[in-house]
Amino acid sequence: MAWLRRTIGVIGVLYLLAVWLDAVRLTALERALPPAARQFVQVAELFPTASPFVIDWRARGWSCATRQFAEIDVRPLFAIRPNDKESRFFRAMFFYHRERRVLEALDAYITREHNRLNPADPIGGVLLLSLRIPIPPPGSAEARFRRQSIDDYPATVERRAWYTTSPDERQARCVEAP
Repeated sequence: MAWLRRTIGVIGVLYLLAVWLDAVRLTALERALPPAARQFVQVAELFPTASPFVIDWRARGWSCATRQFAEIDVRPLFAIRPNDKESRFFRAMFFYHRERRVLEALDAYITREHNRLNPADPIGGVLLLSLRIPIPPPGSAEARFRRQSIDDYPATVERRAWYTTSPDERQARCVEAP
């Protein structure tokens, strides 16, 4: 049985060596191993095209009083699991952020519901945007997640506007608002 333990040990060392050689991109290993065996050593980079960012979807409302955009919290408007990425708002923005009809429907819904819940501070429209928050390197200390306002993020965090209510529509809604 000693020979079996040694054989398994050698196979284990060779396997770990093959994983390491693949991780450092030794191309000779790719040529030496058949495709079926190569699949088992390509574990060091399981997601080579994974995004280095977390996408966070946000909304700013056009204040009828101040005539400027300010961040609004849409979590109460999308009540299913409102504090995580299972929110309907996150889902809609993730899958349909390039679909004008969907964004217009979100605009109408958010504006209507925000004004219903906050009649003293009506909005005339929205600016729907994404934040690209960098994922820290593996092993670095990271604080527990807490929601920050858009302005609390450093300027290095990319902000991209996907939809803005037209100025005419904002004006008309502000005239109609109570």
